[in-house]
Amino acid sequence: MAEEIRVNGKAGKFEQYTQEKNMNFFNKNELHDEAGTVVFQSNIKVEGQTIPVGIITDNTIYTIIRVQVGSGLVKEGNKAKFLEYINNLNRSYKVFKYVAAEDGSLFLDACLPSTNESFDADIVRVVLDVIVDHLTQEYKNIMKEAWE
Repeated sequence: MAEEIRVNGKAGKFEQYTQEKNMNFFNKNELHDEAGTVVFQSNIKVEGQTIPVGIITDNTIYTIIRVQVGSGLVKEGNKAKFLEYINNLNRSYKVFKYVAAEDGSLFLDACLPSTNESFDADIVRVVLDVIVDHLTQEYKNIMKEAWE
């Protein structure tokens, strides 16, 4: 017997919020998976760079804001020093954490717990604004650390 897929109510609320606030810079991508995943994709501009960002909603209690800070930033030559720098950043911020992927990419993730009923799109927007402000301040320092 196939498991019934529950409707992702957070995606509907976020989509309605973006329409009401004229936030027409998100593209909606429905993954049609068992978790009902819907990703709202966009970009942010930091230091002249276009950086991908996604708001990942699904039927779990988590909504993830994920920013791909850069590809190939963690290399054998800088790994120990760079990851120490990233861990220092992680200790400084509560609402988000940096994650280094196996391929050397660096992501910034914020995990916002909520049910479909308690989901608050305003909180997503506030955290996204905090992330943009943070990256505006720190992006060039992160790149400097990565390329030293």
